[in-house]
Amino acid sequence: MKTMFRERNWDTQIITKKMMATYYTQRKDIIRGMETEKIRREWPFLFEMPGSQAHFRALTGVQLEGKFFETVKNKSHRILAYMDTLNNEKQRKTARVLAQIEVAKKDTKSKLPEMPGLVLLLLAYFGEDDKQMFFQVDDTCLPSEVPTSDLPASPYIIFCGDSLLTASRLMLSIDKVVVTEQLTNFVEALLMMFASYYCLNIHYPSELGATLEFLQRCIFKINPDKGTKVERKPHKRQYAVNPRVLSLISAIADFEWRE
Repeated sequence: MKTMFRERNWDTQIITKKMMATYYTQRKDIIRGMETEKIRREWPFLFEMPGSQAHFRALTGVQLEGKFFETVKNKSHRILAYMDTLNNEKQRKTARVLAQIEVAKKDTKSKLPEMPGLVLLLLAYFGEDDKQMFFQVDDTCLPSEVPTSDLPASPYIIFCGDSLLTASRLMLSIDKVVVTEQLTNFVEALLMMFASYYCLNIHYPSELGATLEFLQRCIFKINPDKGTKVERKPHKRQYAVNPRVLSLISAIADFEWRE
């Protein structure tokens, strides 16, 4: 696999087969705490879409390819429609993002920016800082030029250009290391970021806990009976499921029923 990666000889079916054949050893290296940079050298396809998908599917049973993309698109439409109906304090927080989405729809010639818009709306709705999840660099920025010292240790999306809504080049960093250098659309970047939390045994940062848990339960359909993936904060009550996440899921379901 290292030779295939180095020579860019990528066959998705072969990569998937080899990743599944070595899954146990990958998990062993991750669980014993191997540093991210070393994991990247040992298992380079773990940080590319085909390998990440294979490992995530073996670990969680969730398949990220195929119909999943259509499911994400459909759900994003419904959630955006609900957000557009808000008329309270939440609406004031999300109105700016909705306006940005409308501008991006007019400016971009590519696919409409539903998914990045959805995530930005969730962050605004829950009052979480988008700078904890996204980092902007110049359109011509190379991976080696990214100021990694400014990044958090958690999985982090770096987008190149003026706006996340229209970015066509993105990167992923983990532990302040750019691990995936060339992602061409936001959905891929989001899948890679989310899968990294599971594949590498990383807790959701508390600053992004509600948004990531909503994505987990509503988009990725990972609903454990107990326990939470959000990092524990001392002297702060921790819920098995964030009540704000449950409230939003319930409100969207009610909105869909009324529609």
